[in-house]
Amino acid sequence: MNKDAIANSLIAKLSAHLDEIEVIDAMVAAAHVEAAIDALRRQFAIANEVSNTDEATQDG
Repeated sequence: MNKDAIANSLIAKLSAHLDEIEVIDAMVAAAHVEAAIDALRRQFAIANEVSNTDEATQDG
C-alpha cells in the first residue's frame, strides 16, 4: 500500500471517529482530530470532500 492510499485510509477512519467524538461533546479532542485530518490532506494534497451535512450547515 502506498503512502497516498494510507493517508486516504487514515482520513476516512479519523473522520468516522470525529463524528463519534463530537457526539460525546469532546470538542477539544475533536479539534485535534480535525487538525490531524487537515494536516494529512495538506501533506498528501488530498482534496477536502464536503459532506451533505456540512453543506447544509454552511448554507443554513
